[in-house]
Amino acid sequence: MRIALIAASALALGAAACSQGPAEEAGEAADSTYEQSTTGTTDMGQGPAEEAGEAVDEAADGADAIPGDSTTTQTPAPTTP
Repeated sequence: MRIALIAASALALGAAACSQGPAEEAGEAADSTYEQSTTGTTDMGQGPAEEAGEAVDEAADGADAIPGDSTTTQTPAPTTP
């Protein structure tokens, strides 16, 4: 019963968190699961895992696709036959 409640809570939080990145969503689910298993309730405020996930998502938004590669993709100039 407890596992079903935790799973349902995680799914509900995931559906409500459309604007969150994947790491933040995982952190929120981890916080909620921990709170539910230790206190029997879920605090809707941000927990430490969610805050860490949010920081990871923000860092990933500004990161290069290939670390250390600062080149940009350019379309080659057209050639004439």
